[in-house]
Amino acid sequence: MRLKKYLLTIFAVALALLYLVPLIWMSLAYFQTEKDILAGKWIPSQWFVENYKIVLQRAKMRAWFTNSLISSVGATVGILVICIPAAYAVSRMEFPGRRILYLLSLTGFMIPTPAIVIPLYLVVRKFGLVNNLLGIIIPALPSSMAVFILSQFMKAIPLDYEEAARLDGASELDIMLKVILPMSLPAVVTVAVLHFTWIWNDFFWPLIVMTSDKMYTLPVGLVALAGSDVNIRYGPIMAANVIASLPVIVVYVFMQRYLTRGVVLSLR
Repeated sequence: MRLKKYLLTIFAVALALLYLVPLIWMSLAYFQTEKDILAGKWIPSQWFVENYKIVLQRAKMRAWFTNSLISSVGATVGILVICIPAAYAVSRMEFPGRRILYLLSLTGFMIPTPAIVIPLYLVVRKFGLVNNLLGIIIPALPSSMAVFILSQFMKAIPLDYEEAARLDGASELDIMLKVILPMSLPAVVTVAVLHFTWIWNDFFWPLIVMTSDKMYTLPVGLVALAGSDVNIRYGPIMAANVIASLPVIVVYVFMQRYLTRGVVLSLR
């Protein structure tokens, strides 16, 4: 038993290092000159902080950062507003066709995004949302993953709380907002963190729907920045990557406790 525990610990540490090594190298390259980076050094021979200034002067980092923040926060809030009532309805309410409606809400798992890109783009263009942040936010709102996580968590809440609220005269809306939703906070945080991260890091859809460099999000902008020079300058690119990674790292650090609990309880 103890040997199994040690092996699992070693495996977990090795897996963590596998993910952390590129992140550590990127963070150190942020402070290195091109000469040190090309020489493959990990520790800078001299700490070089000009990469940050270079990337801010040459690239539209502020605009890309703002676009990513607005689209990620806006889409995440919209997903919660739409998917919390949907998950409550399919998990706590009784009505004809509830199971069919639940299965239909999960069809997003079965359809890969590239398969619907062309019709989705035609719809977005018809509504005049090309090169508009709403063109990123609105298509992200119907989320099968959010409905699944929230509904699985809500199903596990005992009916006693709901019945006690009904005896006190609470309406369906009161039960959802004042009883079930506060008890589902770990699942809500899990959905918020996962979707914020996915939309923040998404490259494929923003590349299609955004046509001017002022409206790029950070992933698209960073690729454009890397391809803008014949001679690639790794220092400024690593500085831009560090700036792009910070919000996601901060969100994970502060929400980790709720995220772990939400994932574990939703998958029971």
